[in-house]
Parts: sequence; structure tokens; C-alpha cells
Amino acid sequence: MKLQATHCYRHALSTMRAGLRGGSLPVLIARVVGVLAILVLADGRSGGDMTEPPPVLQVSLPQPPSVAPAARAERDDDDLPGVLAALEDCPNALSAVQRWKLASIINAQSEQHGYDPLFITALVQVESGCSATARGGEAVGIAQLLPETARGVARRAGIPWHGERTLTEPSASIQLAVQYLDELEAQLGDPYLAVAAYNMGPARVAHMSSGRAQHTRYVRRVLLRYEQLLDQ
Repeated sequence: MKLQATHCYRHALSTMRAGLRGGSLPVLIARVVGVLAILVLADGRSGGDMTEPPPVLQVSLPQPPSVAPAARAERDDDDLPGVLAALEDCPNALSAVQRWKLASIINAQSEQHGYDPLFITALVQVESGCSATARGGEAVGIAQLLPETARGVARRAGIPWHGERTLTEPSASIQLAVQYLDELEAQLGDPYLAVAAYNMGPARVAHMSSGRAQHTRYVRRVLLRYEQLLDQ
């Protein structure tokens, strides 16, 4: 299977875990090399927002095995401790109970939409520092969504909407955020564009290249935080 490195936040950890379970050393080595190549591409520590990007790297990885219900449950169990540990680094300190609830929400929604839970955790940490009541301009909640945007996402996805206060509930906020990110990727056809649009709005990135989106300040911050969580 041919994967663009731009899909790192969906495939990195699941690919490595699949190799570990498969027990095949050559396959595992190929997957680890692929993951390392992905992380090298995602690292953008220097330069301005509009720096000319390097060529997109094509990484050849074996086709991951299909995930049966039992294996899916096992992967959920594997992911949860990592998310719990990552949430200990939130600028807004969370109690053990709050971390557990938030980790469970992130894990469930990431699994449903095919994202790495640590990537969603990185996005939440960049957006709000894990504060359920955070406000940045008109954006509200732990995932910093605009109420009007969130209301549209809720309507399309059949998620209960109770006005702006819905966004101060971490469970609803994370559900809406991951659904919205998934919608943006389907609309724009590129994960970097989707992440940029999450911050800037889809209209502002509609004519932006994937490379340019990757090198915007916001996308770089999220990817850098994601890489830090992976390193941990």
C-alpha cells in the first residue's frame, strides 16, 4: 500500500502496533522505518509560516491487517494509557478523574474516525491547554470551536446541540471537533489542509497547497506537539 507521509497522524502508531502484533521482523522493520520517515517529515521547527516546503515524501508500507472487533478492543486498551500520560502535561491541570474521562472520549472518537488518539490530544493541548471552559475570541471549549460552526457539524452528524453551552462539555466538544476535522479532510482531500482549515476556516485554505498548509504556524505547532507525545 502506498501512503503519503501527510497521513502520519492517522497511521503512525497503528502501523507500528500492527507490526508488533504480526511477529514478522522484516515487516516490522519496514513499518518502523516508515514511521521514522513520517516523523522526520512532520518536524518543522524553523522558518516562517510560508517557507517553501520540501518535496512530499512517498512512504511504502505494507497493507495493515483488518481490525476485527476483538483486536479493535485490544488496540483501544493499548492507546488509553498513552493518552492518559499525555494529558498529565496539559497546561490546565486535570484531576485523575478528569484525565480518565477525557482520555476515554478522545480514544473513542479517534477510533471512530480513524485518527491517532495522541494526535487529537496534541490538537486539544494546542487549542485550549485542556480547559473545558477556554475562550479564544468567539471560539469556545476544550477544542475551541465556533458555536455557529459546531451547530452545523452537530446538525449534519446528528449530535445533540443545546446551544453554546454544548461546547463547554468535553464529551460533546471532542465529538464535534473530531467530526469536523474528518469533514474538512473529506472536503479538502488533504490532512494538512484539514488541520489548517480547522484553525483558519476552509475558505482561507481552499486554494492553498498541502506543502504551504504544512508550514503554517498552527499546523507546525500541532505536529510538533504530536511528535513530542509520540517521543514520550
